[in-house]
Amino acid sequence: MMTVEKHRIVVLISADEEWRAVKEIKKPKEPLRSSPFGEWFLQGFKVQDSKFPVIFFQTGCGKIPAAAATQFVLNKRNPQLIINLGTCGGFKGEVERGDILLVTKTVVYDIYERSGGHDEQIAKYATDLDLTWIEKPYPMNALLATMATADQDLNPESIPHLYEKYGAVAADWESGAIAYVAHKNNKTRCLIVRGVSDVVDPDGGKPSSEKEIIEGTRIVMKKLIDSLPEWIAKVT
Repeated sequence: MMTVEKHRIVVLISADEEWRAVKEIKKPKEPLRSSPFGEWFLQGFKVQDSKFPVIFFQTGCGKIPAAAATQFVLNKRNPQLIINLGTCGGFKGEVERGDILLVTKTVVYDIYERSGGHDEQIAKYATDLDLTWIEKPYPMNALLATMATADQDLNPESIPHLYEKYGAVAADWESGAIAYVAHKNNKTRCLIVRGVSDVVDPDGGKPSSEKEIIEGTRIVMKKLIDSLPEWIAKVT
């Protein structure tokens, strides 16, 4: 029988570059442990005279590992709160590079039903996140946002449709899967905070270079990790 270890908070980190940034920032003192999905480590956070044990857990990039890792964490650790920190590509004209987005809804948009019922399939996997348990004002001047998720980099030509149809202002590879699985598990509290590491022009402007994206990722992850105690303090 699987041993269930209870921890209040698990922080999920997806992409390899995001995980590398977290390890550089947090500098875990204990040896990194392994899971079927990557590495993880445990650290304590002091928040308002209380200490919270926080697990940082690598999920891997994309919807499939993100969904599987989220379920694994829920089964194994039984957390009261899942937090997903990471980066995203913003829609030019809607958000700017460096903006911090507090995700209120996720839409998985790379679902194609050729025989009809496409909208119904998209709606089936969309998730509204209940954030009533977070006190206002939100840290970091976070912007409330709908996040589009797909197993692909954002296509500039898709931006007008994603914005007009769903109200999305940014896109990533994992948020939709994480939010969906958390909601299906007794509506486990799920906080998704993503920073805009690059901005995509719907008119097909010059894309960010790999160097710019890596640098943007490091900047965003530093801001998000440093703000984590503020977010935890807002949990009612």
